[in-house]
Amino acid sequence: MILPRAKHALPAVLVLALAHGLLAMWAELFPLSTNLVLFAANCYLLYCGWLVLRDGGLVEVVLFAAGYGLLFGLVAVLLGRESLFILMVVLYGSVFRVRFLLGLFVLFVLGYVVFQPYAFETFVLLGAAFAAVWALKRRGASPFLVACLAFGLFGLVAVLLPVVHLLVQDSPQTLGYVLSRRDVQEAIGVSLLSSCLATLIVALWGVPLAYALARSSFKGKSVIESLVDLPILVPQSVVGIALLVLLGPGSPLGQALEGYGLSVSGRFAGIVAAQVFVACPFLIKTAVTAFEGVPAHLEEVSRTLGASTFQTFMRVSLPLASRGLAVGLILAWARAISEFGAIVLFAPDPLSAPVLVHAEFLRAGVAESRPIAVLLLLVCLWVFVLLGFGKRFLPAPFGAGADGRRAR
Repeated sequence: MILPRAKHALPAVLVLALAHGLLAMWAELFPLSTNLVLFAANCYLLYCGWLVLRDGGLVEVVLFAAGYGLLFGLVAVLLGRESLFILMVVLYGSVFRVRFLLGLFVLFVLGYVVFQPYAFETFVLLGAAFAAVWALKRRGASPFLVACLAFGLFGLVAVLLPVVHLLVQDSPQTLGYVLSRRDVQEAIGVSLLSSCLATLIVALWGVPLAYALARSSFKGKSVIESLVDLPILVPQSVVGIALLVLLGPGSPLGQALEGYGLSVSGRFAGIVAAQVFVACPFLIKTAVTAFEGVPAHLEEVSRTLGASTFQTFMRVSLPLASRGLAVGLILAWARAISEFGAIVLFAPDPLSAPVLVHAEFLRAGVAESRPIAVLLLLVCLWVFVLLGFGKRFLPAPFGAGADGRRAR
């Protein structure tokens, strides 16, 4: 039987009606119209409570009632939002028996009550983290592994909260107006073009270097690997000064380049040079790992069958390492387009998007610079998603399944 018998439900409804009649005596707490709607919602909650009792027992009913009381205290009493409480309590009764949906509901209430005015951002991030933890738990992972994922994702949520909060600050109309500005279009175009060129330049010499490091062993190799990491350790401002000392107008090399009309400092080429410096470790380190994942015996078989070393590299090593190389290219591109410190010192003109955001902030403050920052963030996210989606069509690593994970 799906519905409770009338002789069991009628006394509960009468008691509920009596309680609402008493509430009607204090109209300042619940006006008559709100009281009537709440009575209908509570009738629905009685039915949900009966379903909980039927499926889960008395303990589940106690938890159900405790959740109702907590929701009443937080939303109706603490916040004074009676209408919102009615909507939430109906939703609460509907999702209580589905644990995943109940977890999302708890996060929604937590975000709305505790994290105002950041309710939307926190719910989106915490909801995504909860879904990942839930999926891992459903696959039978150990409690320790689930706890590690939950703890790590909580830290990631805290790190990403400022970025997600920034994305929801401006309306589409405001972003469209800012994007129509010529200086904004040119700055974003400069950043996109320079970062793509920088990534291509790094790939031209970084991939062969990574292959050599992965397939050889020689004295001084550890020193070279340490030098590859050096651009990560050097502060951006130091990079800008170093480039000025080497290629600036007053340096011997800079003056020689100017004599041939090849000035770098303060030009588009200077932006690319700064981006190449900061982005190269991300591609090279990832490429080394990708080539190390290609079994060496496959290359030996290829050479045994008559292929040259170069042909083996192009037909065997490079395709099998392509997914790892794609990750390195994405990371290098992302690092290049986000570079600011070295560019603002070495090549502030033409304006790249990060430099334009900084200039607008100095000129007019956060209100004027924020929409440009949001546009740059949206462009980066869109390109990042496209690149990540394209990576899925590359060959999987050797020994991995279609999803890219290593076969066991």
